[in-house]
Amino acid sequence: MLKRLLKTVSVYLLFWIVLGGHVFATGTEQQQGRGSSVSGVITGVLKDKEQESPLMYASIVVHSVADSAMVAGAISDEDGRFVIEDLSTGNYYLVINYVGYPRQEVNDIRITPRSEVHDTGTIYITPDTSVLSEVTVEATRELMEVGLDRRVFNVAQELTAVGGSALDLMQNIPSVAVDFDGNVSLRGSDNVTILIDGRPSGLLGLTGSEALEQLPSDMVERVEVITNPSVRYDPDGTSGIINIVMKKERERGYNGMVSLNASTGERYTGSLNVNYHTGNVNLFANYSGRMFNMDGSGESYRASFLSDTTYLDQFSGFENEMDAHNFTIGVDYSLNDRHTLTSSFGYNTRDRNSFSETDYLSMDRDYHTTEDFFRETYNYTDHGGYQVNLSHRMEFDQDFREWTTDLVYSTRSMNSTQENEQFYRMTLKGDPDDVFQNTYREGGMQMIRLQTDYIHPLGAESKLEFGGQFFMRERDHDFLFFDYDHESGSWVNNEGLSNHFIHNELRYSGYGIYSSVLGNYSLQAGLRFEQANISVTQHTMDEEFKNDYFSLFPSLHLRRNIDNSQSVQISYSRRISRPRGQQLNPFPSYNDPYDISSGNPQLNPQYTSSVELGYARYGDRTTWNPGIFYRYTDGMITRFRTMDDDGIAYTTFENLNNSTSLGGELAFNHRMFDFWRINGTLSYFYRRVEGGSAQMEMQNESYSWSTRMVNNFTFPGGWSAQLTGNYRSPIVMIQGEMKDMYMADVAVRKNVLNNSGTITLRLSDIFNTMNFRMYNYGDNFALDSQRRRTSRMLHIGFTYRINEYERRERQRDPDLDDNGGDMMDFDEFEL
Repeated sequence: MLKRLLKTVSVYLLFWIVLGGHVFATGTEQQQGRGSSVSGVITGVLKDKEQESPLMYASIVVHSVADSAMVAGAISDEDGRFVIEDLSTGNYYLVINYVGYPRQEVNDIRITPRSEVHDTGTIYITPDTSVLSEVTVEATRELMEVGLDRRVFNVAQELTAVGGSALDLMQNIPSVAVDFDGNVSLRGSDNVTILIDGRPSGLLGLTGSEALEQLPSDMVERVEVITNPSVRYDPDGTSGIINIVMKKERERGYNGMVSLNASTGERYTGSLNVNYHTGNVNLFANYSGRMFNMDGSGESYRASFLSDTTYLDQFSGFENEMDAHNFTIGVDYSLNDRHTLTSSFGYNTRDRNSFSETDYLSMDRDYHTTEDFFRETYNYTDHGGYQVNLSHRMEFDQDFREWTTDLVYSTRSMNSTQENEQFYRMTLKGDPDDVFQNTYREGGMQMIRLQTDYIHPLGAESKLEFGGQFFMRERDHDFLFFDYDHESGSWVNNEGLSNHFIHNELRYSGYGIYSSVLGNYSLQAGLRFEQANISVTQHTMDEEFKNDYFSLFPSLHLRRNIDNSQSVQISYSRRISRPRGQQLNPFPSYNDPYDISSGNPQLNPQYTSSVELGYARYGDRTTWNPGIFYRYTDGMITRFRTMDDDGIAYTTFENLNNSTSLGGELAFNHRMFDFWRINGTLSYFYRRVEGGSAQMEMQNESYSWSTRMVNNFTFPGGWSAQLTGNYRSPIVMIQGEMKDMYMADVAVRKNVLNNSGTITLRLSDIFNTMNFRMYNYGDNFALDSQRRRTSRMLHIGFTYRINEYERRERQRDPDLDDNGGDMMDFDEFEL
């Protein structure tokens, strides 16, 4: 395996070195042979002055100095760049308008036969401020911004998540839902890819939701929801991508930020970010930690319609403790004006202990008790892993032309012990002994990822992008199950339940993208190819399963700028969702004596085609962004449950025929007054799921909707407040539905220490309404269940910025990312 890996990596490196030499030579020849242009061109880049982040889709209008007449105009792209062409010789000035920012003018622009191209460089614009009672109110960016293929939520202003985790932030993002177990879904589908700083999901080997739960919310700068990604991204996640952009700093000198938070229920979080930039060297480091307790309860009522009707009631309570720490240290080194190297090392550890007690009450059709027992479960889990990132960026004399290469290696280990104790109060099934069981899990994972990307401009209006990726991951999972033998007084290995499972994944992929601006139209078309080789080995059962497949993933984005204040766009993409480790492992899991689950090694990946049509209108006080979408999934991976004659439920996974979703969304920003801004969203969609295999012939459809309202208030004296409300309607599944849920949060913040510090106080789930209710059914059973955890809590947080860290924080370029890299999915170690 190692020799094959080294050989493959060497071939990839040689290929891209040869390609790089070719495109460099080609680019030089093109530059040397380029003829003079007939018409004038004005170019530039727009950025927020405080955060240095790009201003997407700002209006830029060219006026003649002679009579102030409007000559031409453009809209900035997702990188803040703009190009205005076909200008005659003359003197001009620019007028720039963007929601939440004051009008900006750029003067002294002259087009002549000898100077046909005028590059304004980077234009920095300061967010709008308001003056109340002669006190300046702090300016803020709009909570939501709209790009060509994404919606951006500036959650650094999200007061109602202070003291929580990045997972708490997800509950405030439109179209995103989080269930009781922390699983994230987008537009009703849990097949979503979570990225951190633009890189595949997870934090040093954790699943996406585990990584979000571990990251303090105050380390997140913004969240990008990308429902129809281009082929530049990995194709995983059929409903789209959620990209978490972390706070970073690249200003010269020394700067940093420290945050401390505490809440009722013994929850504590903290983070430290430091940065030192001098000359051509930038050193950065960060730490984050979360120590918290969580408790909750649940209940379920099941009716079984077998040879006779029976009932099973369950009542449970649980307590969880987690102690998690993340460390990252790295350096950026600029060799010269063209070459930059970045290296980083990250280490992560997480200890999680839990206790649960569940009461089981079985009854016959007349509600007479037939069995009464309770089960206690103790779980102790330790995770640990590290990751090494190496990246290189090469820039060229030609503007916006660059070549980046990233190499990531990551490894992780897991050890888990679970103790189960079952005690009978009464039973009609004889006189059974109490049950004692111990399980031990050991897991390991290794991953290597080599990614290279090249951007080549074709004049001022078009560009080509190429990229390639090699990805290899190996996951090894050993599970031992022991029963206590009352006769011998010893623990005996249950070979029927112990198993050793290995999952190997090898992928080769490449992509190409063509982008162009044609007058009022913007076009981006791309194609990605991928060869995947998958093997699943179940050593205990002495079985091996292989699945090799080749896939094509096209994408298309087309936008038309109607005028400087509105645009319409349409997009298409094809994506994939691969079965995860636990979904593939055929060995049964017996965590619940009445509910046994197992994977299906014959699962195939599911493919989704998605089409979206969107409209954006930017006004002085209001921005509207309505849209409609259609999504079709073939071979959908779905959890499926059956029941035998003894009342034992068996859960596995199947590829169903198809799933169809379509609907509409409306998002808006509105400034009621200078001190009060409202951000609202309304989502409404239809979903239809069909099953057509031998085991399942059923159809389910529903209409669902959700809404969210955020009120931001800014007051004199450094005071601000936020009030949010969320409602999610029932979500229909193939065998039931998740009931509706609603909640509201409130928070207040005060700037202190000459605006270098902030104190925040918030109350989550004001009315204590956050609970998770579900209804499941099958041919011979019906199940009602409800679970809830402590959600109404009081949080207090303090943040201190060293050398104005937060006021200059901005997104780091992808090649300078210290927290990136393909993090490994650790789903098969979920307990």
